[in-house]
Amino acid sequence: MATPQNTPPKNCPACGASVPANATQCPECGAALPPKSKNWFRNLTPTEIFLMVIGLIMLSIGLVAV
Repeated sequence: MATPQNTPPKNCPACGASVPANATQCPECGAALPPKSKNWFRNLTPTEIFLMVIGLIMLSIGLVAV
């Protein structure tokens, strides 16, 4: 499995050239690369999940109290 320090290069969907992992467009043809994965929640730590739940509860209580 690739770690953030050892991310493999991507390939451009338009021309097939090797593209650095953090690039937003192809350096060869200039085509825009697709955005990163939408599964951002899979990388959350338990602390971040706890804080999101607490924030949601506080927001719900605030909306009900009005």
